[in-house]
Amino acid sequence: MSENKPKSNNSFVRQAAILGATGILARLLGFLYRLPLTDLIGDDGNGIYAVGFSVYTFLLVLSSAGLPSAIAKMVAERSALGHYDAAHRVFRVALGLAAVIGVVVSVIVFFLAEQITGMLLMPQATLALQMLTPTIFIVAIMSVIRGYFQGMSTTVPTALSQLIEQIINAIFSVVLAHAMWNFAMDRGYELANFGAAGGTLGSTVGAMAGFIFITGLYFIARKDILHKVNQTKASRKLGLGGKYREEKTSRLVRSILRTSFTIIAGTAVFSIAGVIDVWLVPSRLLVAGFDHQTATEFLGQVAGKFNTLTNVPAAISSSIAIATIPAIAAARKLGNKQEVQEKLNVAFRVGMLLTIPIAFGLAVLGPQIVALLFPSHPDGGTLFRWGFLSVIFLAASQISTGVLQALNFGRVPVFSAICGAIVKIVMSFVLISSPNINIYGAVIGTTLCFLVSAVINCAFLFKHTNSKPDVTGMLIKPAIASTAMAIGCFGFYHLLYILFGQPTFATITAIIIGMVLYVVFMLVVRGLSDQDILFLPGGGRLLAKMKSKGLI
Repeated sequence: MSENKPKSNNSFVRQAAILGATGILARLLGFLYRLPLTDLIGDDGNGIYAVGFSVYTFLLVLSSAGLPSAIAKMVAERSALGHYDAAHRVFRVALGLAAVIGVVVSVIVFFLAEQITGMLLMPQATLALQMLTPTIFIVAIMSVIRGYFQGMSTTVPTALSQLIEQIINAIFSVVLAHAMWNFAMDRGYELANFGAAGGTLGSTVGAMAGFIFITGLYFIARKDILHKVNQTKASRKLGLGGKYREEKTSRLVRSILRTSFTIIAGTAVFSIAGVIDVWLVPSRLLVAGFDHQTATEFLGQVAGKFNTLTNVPAAISSSIAIATIPAIAAARKLGNKQEVQEKLNVAFRVGMLLTIPIAFGLAVLGPQIVALLFPSHPDGGTLFRWGFLSVIFLAASQISTGVLQALNFGRVPVFSAICGAIVKIVMSFVLISSPNINIYGAVIGTTLCFLVSAVINCAFLFKHTNSKPDVTGMLIKPAIASTAMAIGCFGFYHLLYILFGQPTFATITAIIIGMVLYVVFMLVVRGLSDQDILFLPGGGRLLAKMKSKGLI
């Protein structure tokens, strides 16, 4: 049995690594297309885009964001017991449910878009929001297919469909933004409004591409899936396979909705923060004495730069959380407590190992990175010095949420998300209206929101699983190495800038040096385990080389 544990953990880490690597690449693509988009529509257009996209993201979370993890959890639990027919039935029932929810929400949002954006004091975003409404239906169906594959212990279809979705999104967002910008220019319409709408329409095209791809993969795999289902039914007729009673459709629907709701409420903390910014930033900046144009530009800096950049490392923790749910749910269903604890610690270690250095790097080079990426609109980089810790707290919140949901403690992330949202609202309401703090109040509020959510989740999790967190391995050693790395990055940037006078060269070189320094310092403090290295692309070969040279 001891021999199976490393294999099981390696499989879990491998699935998380696939999803994490592809997720980071997809987020990077999503970030890169925002560069020409921002160059075209500016911070003003970014603010309009942010309103439409934040509302869409929030509604998407409410309607279907919980489906992949909910389906993955339910499928994994049934598959672990060998009930492959029951697992496939969950999939079929969920498809019908997702179709109904997707159509209803899409239609309602399309016809109420003007009222929704009006309540947010940004009626210019109506068209941008309407362009996104078909995506709600498309993503709802796609979420179920992704969840089924994840529940069957493969994240490859999800990863590839996400990548294809983002590639098409990146291309068409820029192309359609230019097309609608030119359309508006020829007719004398508001350029920023139509440019932002073109950008959001690209997301709909990207979602359709991802949907077509993953649906194709399902039909390719359908023959093998049905073969396994029929084998299960045949075994059961012969009295094999253990006790089983077919679940009623109504009961399955209730179970899917209940599981989805707890996952939605628990994982909504990130999108909630974005919606609160859209709601509070413009109005509270007006109270602070800024005009509407400046308030919109500040919102564009938070949503289009701070949130977009911090969204890249969030792909790591999000992927770990997604991979955690079916892996731990299956171990729990089989009563394997030791495996649950091992996967829990691996998830946290890997998450913190990768997100802490990114956070520290953004803290010291945030302004330089923003100036490098947005040369036409370089403002907003100092936001990272106020909110860099949000990257770490969000990672802890997302990973702990995934583990809690897998262990059927889904109500805890719901409670923590509500508490975090309340803190975010109160702090943003008070701080943004202060002329001296203004827009920095938004990122401070976001940081505290994620902190509250993470603390509540982790306190409950480690108490009720009787697990002792490896504080030294998952926090102290990465923090020490990241601090040394950050000092090195800061020093090298200024030295290179003084020597060569080229900020672009200095920034890129300092980032590369920082990555090397972090690995070196982690080796010095002996902060890397075998599991940590296996998470990296090519981790198996790298681990073998490091062991042969006595580095670990």
